[in-house]
Amino acid sequence: MQILCEDPEVRSTIAGGMKRFGASGELRIGGKMFAFSSKGRLIVKLPQRKVAALIADGRGQPCVMGRGRTMREWVVIGPEWQSEWLSIVMESRDFVSGDGIK
Repeated sequence: MQILCEDPEVRSTIAGGMKRFGASGELRIGGKMFAFSSKGRLIVKLPQRKVAALIADGRGQPCVMGRGRTMREWVVIGPEWQSEWLSIVMESRDFVSGDGIK
């Protein structure tokens, strides 16, 4: 994810800062969070249909926060798919920034 940290539009709290959802780092664009890691997993914001597709093909799991609330535009990608993390994070960045298909 280092390449995204070098993007001047992306802000990172990977090297400290406020933690949310037990995250060990956050990536933000335009003040909006689009990805973070937690417990060795990647959590990203994507369009609902992309989230559903990632879950359907086994690459993702539903993102459940707090007391069982499923976040429809967020998906959890496990470490076994780490080779795809960068492309998924870039898609998330584009979605949240408005540069991608919604």
